[in-house]
Amino acid sequence: MPSDNSSLGEVVGELREASRDSGGDRVCVGDLVDALDERGFGAAMAILPLLELSPIGGIPGFPTLLALTLGAITVRLLLGYEHLWVPGWIRKRSLSSARVEKTLEWLTPVASRIDKRLQERLTRLAGPTGQRAACIVILCLLVIVPPLEVIPFATSAPMIVIAFFGLGLLFRDGLLMAIAFAGSVAAGAFAGWLVLGPE
Repeated sequence: MPSDNSSLGEVVGELREASRDSGGDRVCVGDLVDALDERGFGAAMAILPLLELSPIGGIPGFPTLLALTLGAITVRLLLGYEHLWVPGWIRKRSLSSARVEKTLEWLTPVASRIDKRLQERLTRLAGPTGQRAACIVILCLLVIVPPLEVIPFATSAPMIVIAFFGLGLLFRDGLLMAIAFAGSVAAGAFAGWLVLGPE
């Protein structure tokens, strides 16, 4: 069971507040990133990839926008910065508040189940060295997202692996980190097969 500071349910709740505080029909990506900044890199890298699996993930161009956002955040983590950051042009992009709300409703029970199952274990794998290695693998996975967007549901494979990395960092769960490293190889091979086709 995670502490309150690492509760995924709490993160989803803060995103809902940020969406409602926008006070209009649209919510800026920057407002959502700012809400995640209160919880740190692990929360952002756990929650954002899960958005691609939700109803909002079906919006054309959204997986690529998500990959760019995650790329900026991952580079910051790799370089040792303490706060999230994305370029201004990404911050200004907006999403339908209704779609965001529907997505967060979908995520709420998912987050609750995750909170009950993950815990600190094999924490050395989630330490500084594991974190840097994860960042490099995540950036490699993000590169393959835009070309995969033309294939229905194909972007889900790398995003699931990235979510595993984020959850591993958030909960300091080294076992989940190990699964994510293994999953990244499978996701890369799957993406290559989809793009190049069977020989």
